[in-house]
Amino acid sequence: MSEIVDVAVVGLGPVGAVLSALLGRQGISTIVLDKADDIFALPRAISFDHEVMRIVQNLGLAEDVHPYVVAYPRTEYRGVGGKLIACYESLPPPYPQGWQPGFMFKQPPFERALRQALAEIRCVDIQLGTALENLTQHGDHVELAILDRGGERQKLRARYVVGCDGGGSLVRKLIGGALESLDFDEPWLVVDVLVNESGVAKLPQGIVQYCDPQRPTTYVVGSGNHRRWEFMLLPGETAEEMNREETIWRLLGRWMTPEDGELWRAATYVFHALVANEWRRDRVLLAGDAAHMTPPFMAQGMCQGIRDAANLAWKLELVLRERSTAALLDSYQHERRPHVRTTTETAKMLGRIICELDPEKAAQRDAQMLSEKGDPPAVQYRQSLIPGLVHGALCSEQGPPVGARFPQPRIASEFGITLLDDQFGNSFRLIMAPSADLHHIPVELCQKLGAIEGKILCLAEGERSCQRGPGAWTIVETDGLLGAWMRDHKLIAALVRPDHYVFAIARQVSDLDAMSASLDLHFSASEAPLATTAMA
Repeated sequence: MSEIVDVAVVGLGPVGAVLSALLGRQGISTIVLDKADDIFALPRAISFDHEVMRIVQNLGLAEDVHPYVVAYPRTEYRGVGGKLIACYESLPPPYPQGWQPGFMFKQPPFERALRQALAEIRCVDIQLGTALENLTQHGDHVELAILDRGGERQKLRARYVVGCDGGGSLVRKLIGGALESLDFDEPWLVVDVLVNESGVAKLPQGIVQYCDPQRPTTYVVGSGNHRRWEFMLLPGETAEEMNREETIWRLLGRWMTPEDGELWRAATYVFHALVANEWRRDRVLLAGDAAHMTPPFMAQGMCQGIRDAANLAWKLELVLRERSTAALLDSYQHERRPHVRTTTETAKMLGRIICELDPEKAAQRDAQMLSEKGDPPAVQYRQSLIPGLVHGALCSEQGPPVGARFPQPRIASEFGITLLDDQFGNSFRLIMAPSADLHHIPVELCQKLGAIEGKILCLAEGERSCQRGPGAWTIVETDGLLGAWMRDHKLIAALVRPDHYVFAIARQVSDLDAMSASLDLHFSASEAPLATTAMA
C-alpha cells in the first residue's frame, strides 16, 4: 500500500490543474489523476474573467498565457430585424482586480501552460492514462482504487479527494451525489472556425447575440483568428443532421464561405443548468463541472470551476496543517453553491432572452428591453452581474464589502510598478487605511495572523501613512484604486482571505478586536474524527 498523500485530485482539466498547482505551491503533497493521456486538443471554453486571471497571476503564469489571450470585446444583443436591444462592455480602468475585466483565450495552449507549470512542482505527482474505479472512506484517509495506463489495478491513499472529473463525474456518483436542475436544457450546435485574413474583415468586431426567433445564434470573437458560432437547434432538428458539414456551412453562409476559413471543431450540446446538492461527503469534495453546469450565456462555466479551486485550496491547506478543523471545509459549499446558483440563474435569464422562438413574444421582449434600457440602450457592465459571497467563512453579519472581491492596485516597489499580489502573494492580509494606527491592532490579532502566515499592509496616501511597525509593510499605490475603495466603504482596515474575498472589515478601533474573535470562530484548531464511509 502506498504512503498517504495529502490530496488526490481526480481530473486534470483547467479546474483540476489550477487546484493542484495552488496546493502544490503551498507544499501540499498532491496526486492528480486523469484517464486521458493528454489535454483535449480542441477548444471548449473560450473566455474567462479578471478573477481567474488574478488566480493565474498568483500561479506565476500571467506571462506564459499572455500569447493566447485577448481582451473581451463589446457584446451586443440584437433582436427582431437586427435591432440593438442591449449592450455590455467591460469596466474602464483602473481595473478592480488589476486586469482587464474579461479575456478571450485558446484553451489547448492555455491548458498546456498550466500543465507545464504543474510538472515543475515537486510535491505534485501527475498520473495520466489513469482511471478511478472506486473510493472507500476511512477515519483519516480515502482509499482510491485505480486502473493505471499499463492496465494494472492499484490502491492509493489520500487524506482528501477532490473530484474535478467533469459533468459525468464518477466521484459525484460514488458519493451518491444528486444534481438539482434549474430548468434549462436547450440543444445547440457549437462551431469553431479558424478564419483567414479576408474572412476576418467580413465579420463583426465584437460579440453578437442574435436574439432572432427564426434561429437564435451567438457569434463570438476568440483569440487570434478563432471565431465561434453557436446555433440553437429548432424543434425537429437532430444532432446528426446539424453536425453535417454541408449543414454547418449553410448556417455560416450569412457571414462567410469555405474560402474564408476552415472548420476547427463542430459539436452539438445540450446546454444545462445544474447544481449538485452535496459538494462534500466527509473527505471527498467536488469542484468544477462535477459540482455544477451552467449555460454559456455569461461565459462563466470555467470561471466558476476555477473559483471553486481557489476557494478550496487555502481551506484544505489550513485543515491539513492543523490550523483549522475539518469543519472549515463545510464553508466551501455554503459559499460556492449560492454563488454558482445565482450566477447560473442570471445566465439562464440571459439565455431565455436569446432563445425566444415565438415572433410575437420576441417583439414584446424587444419593446420591453428598450423601454427599460433606452433606445439606443444604455451600456451595461457585465462585471455587475457576478455576485459576491453571502455566508460561510467570513463575517457576513458586517454586511458589504464583506464577501466582495478585494481590489488589486498597482503599487510602487523597488522593482518598479507591480501588482499588489506580485509583491505580497495571496496569503491572509490585513490592510490598514492611511488614517489608521498600527498600535490599535490587538496583540491577539497579530498573533493569529502570524499563525496563519498573514501579512499586515499599511496603505500610504499623499503625505499620510499609517505608522509602520514590526511585521508590517507600507504600500504606495499608483492608481488610487484601493484608497478610493476604502474611503467609499469608510474603512480603517480590511482583512482579506487568500482567495481575495474580504473576510472582515473595521470602521472603528473596536472592530479590530472583533476580527480576532472572528478568526477564532472560523479557524479553530480542534476537531472530532470523521466516520468511516464505504462507497461502492
